Amino acid sequence: MILQLLCTQIEAFTSNNIKSTCAQRYNNGGGESKDYTRKSIILYAQTKSVDVCIIGGGISGLAAAITTAEKAKQQPQQQSPSILILESDSEVGGRVRSDLTDDGYILDRGFAVFIEQYPKSLQLLDYDALELKQFLPGAKVKLSGKDKLASVSDPLRRRRDVFKAITSPVGTPMDKMSLLPLFYTVMTKSIEELFEMDETDTLSCLTDKYNFSEGFISQFFAPFLEGIYLAPLDQQSSRMFYFVMKMFTIGVTSLPKGGMQAVANQLGDKAINLGADIQLKSKALSIKQQASDETFMLEVESKYEGKYTIQAKSIVVATDISVAQSLLQDMNGLEQQIETTEKLDQRSVGCIYYSFQSPAPLSDPILVLNGEGADRRNTKEYPVNNVCFPSVVQRSYAPDGYELCSVSILENALSEHGEDRDSLDTSVRKQFSTWFPDHAEDIMDNMKWVKKGVYEINNAQPAHYGTEESANIHGGRDCSKFRGVDLPKGVFVCGDHMATSTFNGALESGVNAGESVSRYLYLNDYI
Repeated sequence: MILQLLCTQIEAFTSNNIKSTCAQRYNNGGGESKDYTRKSIILYAQTKSVDVCIIGGGISGLAAAITTAEKAKQQPQQQSPSILILESDSEVGGRVRSDLTDDGYILDRGFAVFIEQYPKSLQLLDYDALELKQFLPGAKVKLSGKDKLASVSDPLRRRRDVFKAITSPVGTPMDKMSLLPLFYTVMTKSIEELFEMDETDTLSCLTDKYNFSEGFISQFFAPFLEGIYLAPLDQQSSRMFYFVMKMFTIGVTSLPKGGMQAVANQLGDKAINLGADIQLKSKALSIKQQASDETFMLEVESKYEGKYTIQAKSIVVATDISVAQSLLQDMNGLEQQIETTEKLDQRSVGCIYYSFQSPAPLSDPILVLNGEGADRRNTKEYPVNNVCFPSVVQRSYAPDGYELCSVSILENALSEHGEDRDSLDTSVRKQFSTWFPDHAEDIMDNMKWVKKGVYEINNAQPAHYGTEESANIHGGRDCSKFRGVDLPKGVFVCGDHMATSTFNGALESGVNAGESVSRYLYLNDYI
């Protein structure tokens, strides 16, 4: 089912009728777009009333809506709650979004892969419907002074690659021996047990616990893990390191046919099928608690309806942490408490997409890491961290006869170039062309390798090491608290900042919030 923009006619009386035109183009991420238009919508009231209002139609908010609706269906004697999702953007997904260009390319908003072994993904998503295409395990690595890309193979998942793993120039023989106890740990311990292990920063874990060499860390672990968690290794949690290593060791990574947007769309469609309404281009401005009846009043600004008010019995704030803090600290009694809480740093990342005629420089569906060393990675002159050819992994990312290249740039390199995107493009091309010398001339030619999109994703991910509220809690935090501050009864918070800074964490915290909403409504006899 294709997710539709729901424009609901409110049948109530008021002295001032409001007219609006609702026309929203919704792209389902799978190569086709539909227009859903209802004109001259008549709104007979400036206040809507719902049981549950979820602020934010990202992954967490959608998971919260799905869980709330599913829990209600387990109570057949109760009436299903009315659930409204407010999303300020033009489509659902939050940071899990894709753009479909007019000429047939799918550009994920920042390079992303779908990790199939995430527990909550397995619980909530239909993998067959996503039509996933998998990456090869392991990676290619660009080493300093080497024209040919080196291979880091995964013999646990591809036994025929044992010889390649042993003879790879990436890492010393001792480094490869040190991988054995690491793999044993992540293979034999459950996720819960990994998160119960003593926590250090990841760099200390790699050097002190496993004795990996500085060269191996610089060539492989640094570009690999910093491409995932968007921070230097000494600012990453060892527990999150173990978690992602387990996910990559026991599972596979892939890309959906419709891009990462297809994942968000599937969750959105599932929420609608369960009875939730979704209003796009609708931003929550404030939340006020009604002392008289213990409900909440939300002031909302919609592109189509202007400003109006929503009365809700329960609220889920499913936004990024900065928006959540802004909304919550304006609630009565929370101003000082939340305003003075410890700040949680947010990570940023950039991505440049290039299109060109087939064939791609690399025919294997595999990630390419920058292993040239710290002085030739994440700097102004050498900005590239990792490279991928999404169309080689999943053919739908580019039209027939053409390919798509994704280049990821970390925060420092972005800041070094500032707003000068042309200089960033030039630096990327100069560095990247040395990785594929047979294609260097074409890569430097902006008519042959066409820049299709540049993305800078601010607040891409919350920090997961260094503070008491870091996003490194498997199972998620208590969603009735924000940064340790008790929220009014009926108000809940979700998002990756409430669990782990991963896609799984976003889903996990959304499920937690949905379960809490259901308990709150039933215990208070609201449904």
